[in-house]
Amino acid sequence: MKIIVLVCLLAILAFVVCLVPLKEVSYAVAVDYQDTEAYYEDEPYEDIEKYTVTEPYEDIETYRETVPLQYRKLDSFIAHGVSEKSEEAMRHRAVTYGYDLPDKIVMGDYYALYVVVQNLDDIPGTFEVRYTLTTANKSAAEKQKMLIQRTPEEFAELKREYYEGSIKLYLEPGKAGVAICPPGGIYIAPDRVPFDHKHEIIPDTKGIEKQRTVTKYRQVEKERTITKYRQVEKERTAMKQRLETRYKKVTLLEYLLQY
Repeated sequence: MKIIVLVCLLAILAFVVCLVPLKEVSYAVAVDYQDTEAYYEDEPYEDIEKYTVTEPYEDIETYRETVPLQYRKLDSFIAHGVSEKSEEAMRHRAVTYGYDLPDKIVMGDYYALYVVVQNLDDIPGTFEVRYTLTTANKSAAEKQKMLIQRTPEEFAELKREYYEGSIKLYLEPGKAGVAICPPGGIYIAPDRVPFDHKHEIIPDTKGIEKQRTVTKYRQVEKERTITKYRQVEKERTAMKQRLETRYKKVTLLEYLLQY
């Protein structure tokens, strides 16, 4: 009888230990939930940007230029063996051309070049007459007077002599002057003759103001629209998980084996 009672007690105890949840324990479980999170996004926007460019433009520039005085050669001629009668003809020629011969001119057996210059400019100036006069042997020159070209030997026969110099004429605007080259003339001996002559006129110069169009460059500020980007904070809903602690009751056997 006692044995039966003992068995029954053990059976009841085993039932309580193995099947009846008596012990409370905690455990963690992942729970889904919605949350709002912030994030950043590149957002385009338009902005005004200033910049400079090199730009050409036309400008009027004033400058000074050196130019020769304006003139004209009224007359030029060679005179040799001038007599009183031929002097009268020379003076009549001068009146015809619009100028006056000097009171003293080269006369008799003298040879001279006359150059007449008129100042056409608006300021006074000096006009230089540079000259070269040549004489030759009379007999050789007469023998060769029909020749257009000469050989070196024929030139040598001429026995040429050269006379060089310059005369300066200071002339007021509109006035004319006579250069006698040379002033006293060149004496021509009986065995010599005038052969050749050359001259040039060198006028003074003056500075004049002129204008010209030139291309220049300048820095010009301009504006343009450009696209830029900036970080913009935004929000969005995201699914997240969190651990929550929960409780349950377990049997004593389960508690002893797992906790």
